[in-house]
Amino acid sequence: MSDRLTQLQDVVNLLADHLCNATGVLQETARPSRFGDFEQNSSTTTTTTTTNVDSNGDDYSRLFASLITRTTGELVALIDSLPTIPSTDDDLTEQHGQLELLEQENIESTARLEQTTELAEYLLEQVQTCLQSLSQALLDERKKFQNNQ
Repeated sequence: MSDRLTQLQDVVNLLADHLCNATGVLQETARPSRFGDFEQNSSTTTTTTTTNVDSNGDDYSRLFASLITRTTGELVALIDSLPTIPSTDDDLTEQHGQLELLEQENIESTARLEQTTELAEYLLEQVQTCLQSLSQALLDERKKFQNNQ
């Protein structure tokens, strides 16, 4: 399920990128608009006729329209491939029963994990106590050996 959701998120992000880039190119290449009573500085009154075609003859409008259309098609296909939610009362009852069973199993597993953790902590304390006793005994034997020489 996460694979489809990840794919869906990637396609949504790609669509957002295409829409952002298309908006940026449109803002960059759009012709200036005249507003009725708005006074413009003489330096900005030059009118240049620009289109969405660059010096290489690429038409950005068509390019972004095709990219957005293709990505939207992919998005729709991914959405259609997602599993549907049960709509009948029997399906909802069955799903509710399965969720209750999973919740009960989760509670039992949690209890077993807590018991296992407590046992592991007890055993760790025992091992640490044994190691400490061994270390102390070794130190005592070394002291005795050094004193005898």
